[in-house]
Amino acid sequence: MMLSDLRVIEYGEFVSAPYCSRLFADLGAKVIKVEPPDRGDMARSYGPFPGDVPHLEKSGLFIFLNTGKQSVTLNLKNPEGRKIFGKLLDGADIFITNALPNVMEPWQLDYSSLAKTHPGLIYCAITPFGWEGPYRNYRGFNLHCSALSGASWAIGSPGREPLQIPLNQCDFQGGINGAAAIMIAVIARKKFGYGQFVDVSTSDVMATYVGTNAILYLFYGLKWQRDGRRAWGSGGPYPYGLFPCKDGFVCLIARTPRDWNRFLDAIGRPDWADNTRYQDQFKMGREYPDEVDALLIPILKRYTKNELFQMARKFGFPLAPVRCPHESLTEPHLREREFFDSIEMPGIGKLELPRLPFRFSKVKIQPLRPAPRLGEHNESILVGELGFGKEDVAKLREGKVI
Repeated sequence: MMLSDLRVIEYGEFVSAPYCSRLFADLGAKVIKVEPPDRGDMARSYGPFPGDVPHLEKSGLFIFLNTGKQSVTLNLKNPEGRKIFGKLLDGADIFITNALPNVMEPWQLDYSSLAKTHPGLIYCAITPFGWEGPYRNYRGFNLHCSALSGASWAIGSPGREPLQIPLNQCDFQGGINGAAAIMIAVIARKKFGYGQFVDVSTSDVMATYVGTNAILYLFYGLKWQRDGRRAWGSGGPYPYGLFPCKDGFVCLIARTPRDWNRFLDAIGRPDWADNTRYQDQFKMGREYPDEVDALLIPILKRYTKNELFQMARKFGFPLAPVRCPHESLTEPHLREREFFDSIEMPGIGKLELPRLPFRFSKVKIQPLRPAPRLGEHNESILVGELGFGKEDVAKLREGKVI
């Protein structure tokens, strides 16, 4: 496997750091996940759970984020736990965490402390606001980062309150950017021989994506606004957005006259189609999109989203059905690309999970491996790798160190 020579230690919870390290695990790196002994990663308590019955070993979110890892429990509030943690880092290339500075610094597990004994370590911290700046010690979640970055301002319906970016996308994007930055640091270490600190602020990541809004204002005087299902706030042409149909919604983007007229041909060229008022796409988008909606939506509601999708393929204009989550599982395109893989989870059975969202021409990505049970690898790592005796492990467990 491509990254089989890398050893990664993760002390992370919920999404950002666990997703970052999962990318390494799926590419062959050995990833050891350090969890608190009593409850483990908070994602274990988050769910969703089979039958809606909470269980530390059956959280769908935890399983998705932690496939292919090994789990060791350590109480880092305990000096003995931190000592063992230091031994884990002795053979590590990368450390990934989303713990805040005011947690790691008192434990002397911040980068400046660890670099004295582990100069080759690549230390990646993925936090809501980064390790520098006035908000460095503030807790934050997806909603906070979406709001602070300015992303929320552009999400929602005109005249309504802003909304957050859904599905913890801020945290996932923080994890992805962390993985990219770590690999840059790995390349730099091979060239220069030293490790370094990688500071990823999830708010910074999202503010980077929002940057196009500022550019539109600076160069064109266009003030971005909430567009709801229709993206016309940037001054774009009509149609560009989500539209209802017979059994759901479709995403229709026909930004050029060619695409617009192909779409009109597909729906039978209604009597208003050749009116010059409905051929000026920029005017429609800026000045009277609701008027055109009133003409178009009743026609779209005659067709199912799959019928409209087949029309788009036949006539050649951009349209996609809006899939519900359960529909995406049977989406032919995703199936053809082998996007989903099956794993067998003890106590649950067979599960289908998304694989990595990229492919390589020379190397086949290994099949998904189950997520670890809490502390599943305590003995194999402490005894098999760090030289502890079984009696030592029993004492550590009794003393609530592991």
